[in-house]
Amino acid sequence: MESFRREMTSNYIQMELMEMQSNPSRDFKCLALESNPRDWQFAIRGPNGTEFAGGIYHGQIKIPEEYPEKPPVLSLLTENGRFKTQTRIDYNFGDFWGPHNRVRDALLALIELLPAYPDGKLGSVEYDKKERRALAIKSREAAPRYGTAERQKLIDQIHEYMLTKTPPVPSNGGGDQNDRDRRKQGIVTKKRKRKPDINLFYKNTIHADNCERVGFFDFEKRLRSLWPWS
Repeated sequence: MESFRREMTSNYIQMELMEMQSNPSRDFKCLALESNPRDWQFAIRGPNGTEFAGGIYHGQIKIPEEYPEKPPVLSLLTENGRFKTQTRIDYNFGDFWGPHNRVRDALLALIELLPAYPDGKLGSVEYDKKERRALAIKSREAAPRYGTAERQKLIDQIHEYMLTKTPPVPSNGGGDQNDRDRRKQGIVTKKRKRKPDINLFYKNTIHADNCERVGFFDFEKRLRSLWPWS
């Protein structure tokens, strides 16, 4: 009975991993060790609009034999300023985890937890935003070195993938991070003039430069600014 259960769990997680590969996410990437199908490597991208934005955070997933009845165990390998590395993350999945949940759900929850206040949770650390931002920049430079050659190969593959999906850390002095990434690759770019912002008015929402603000808008005043002769 126990061997049958292990085989069912192995088949289940293999199907889940195949589904992730056929329907890839821009937010995370997972690969499993051939030597142990229940031992996965992953990386997530830092959530936009936070000090983690642009960061690439690697970690390890241990899938219990009771999965999916029990949630996967996650730990991070990349220093991040929110969770201790190589330490089980206390994310209280027990409150809502069920057989319908997947590893994908755990990773998306982890992304949401990065900027959340730790509130003394086990395995948490409290760095200030400046330190976390510096770690986000550092996280892009190279994949962490960890474990066997087989594991390291997966980590490197995941890092290359995430670099193509994760926008650079937003600039904060010292030049734009996108420009720094290009310079590292030996790509010379010319400075382009910024085009004037164009605000589009739709109902009560203003869209400008990927920002969104909801509220009342003096449309007549905006028209006068665009066309002085009106």
